[in-house]
Amino acid sequence: MLKRIACATWLSVFSLASYAHQGHEHEAHQHHHEQAQVAMVHDAYIREWLPAAPSTAAYFSIHNQGETPLKLVKASVEGVGRVEIHEHQHVNGMMKMQQVEDVTIAAGKTVTFQPGGYHLMLFSPSQPITKGQALKLTLYFADGNRIYTVAPVTSVMESASNAEHHHH
Repeated sequence: MLKRIACATWLSVFSLASYAHQGHEHEAHQHHHEQAQVAMVHDAYIREWLPAAPSTAAYFSIHNQGETPLKLVKASVEGVGRVEIHEHQHVNGMMKMQQVEDVTIAAGKTVTFQPGGYHLMLFSPSQPITKGQALKLTLYFADGNRIYTVAPVTSVMESASNAEHHHH
């Protein structure tokens, strides 16, 4: 009899815990992975698409928790036709933006994608991308691993504020 009561109590506690988790929403910066967690993405956001603009940008910080370097080779954003990895460089006193094939994140280090540095360029949206949306951002690595996060779409003003926050 006691065994049945203990089992029923355990089942009801488990059911309540499962039910409570169903309604729980995870924060937008939470990351997800398909294999062992080696990298974490934080503070991801996408700048809203301005009318008549050919592209927009996405920013985030990525931390390599592993013991070997990670090589980011590709990114995709839900509802966007093409995503490229870009960087800004100072060349002969001028700021120059260029596409890069990959970005290496050293073991135990963080690389921040921000205005004036590394960033993702987004082209060819399938529909307007506006403030208030949240889009799935997937990052692909040379070793076959990939991780994703949900990135909120922010206004240009909010994006400028976020950039100042990352520029410590």
